[in-house]
Amino acid sequence: METLLTILPIILVVLAALYFIWKVHSRKKNKIKKEIMKSGSKGESKVQSVLRTLEKSNSRYRVYHNIKLGPDPLHTNEYDTVVVGPGGILHIETKNYGGERGGIIDIDSNDNWILHKKNGYSKIITNPIGQVGSHEYRLKGFLNKRVGVKNLPMQGIIVLSCDNITVRYNKKANKDVPIINRHELVDFIKDYNHKKVILYPRTIKRICKRIEQMNSMAKAKAN
Repeated sequence: METLLTILPIILVVLAALYFIWKVHSRKKNKIKKEIMKSGSKGESKVQSVLRTLEKSNSRYRVYHNIKLGPDPLHTNEYDTVVVGPGGILHIETKNYGGERGGIIDIDSNDNWILHKKNGYSKIITNPIGQVGSHEYRLKGFLNKRVGVKNLPMQGIIVLSCDNITVRYNKKANKDVPIINRHELVDFIKDYNHKKVILYPRTIKRICKRIEQMNSMAKAKAN
């Protein structure tokens, strides 16, 4: 009993120290998470601004931001941007790597992405191509089950919203998914016609109607 009374203050001090360390780490982690979300939102706003030229009333294109799509409301992905037009459907993943200052992204032969910031700091970042592939899978399921069409031209794109970012590829790196700057995006969309297929206005209207229905159902389920 005497031994227990002797070590009890030590145990309490250790527990208090561990709680303090956990609290500091938790706050730091939450702060970083908020900064990442804020940076991502800024990047998406920049891309949305560029795409406003396609959102005019007489445009042949329909543009959707932050929508959920999938074969059913319980199995959806959230998309930064989806554009439906005469050339097909493009789903866009926006990345604000480098923030406002920019830097260089090296993509090596194993498809690892290494971001070199202008302050000299380098780190490995998540390769977003896997995310784009998941989006494409869900989008195909949506078109097949909800729209009743297969093999429509579609393309995933990674758009870098920072003006001062440069991408350097290894010769063996995967280039199936285009990685472009936001200022190149509108021209890319207008020039896109991968399978030489033109979607008629009634087909575009039908696809858009289903997109809006699925997005509403998925968000209602989430709430």
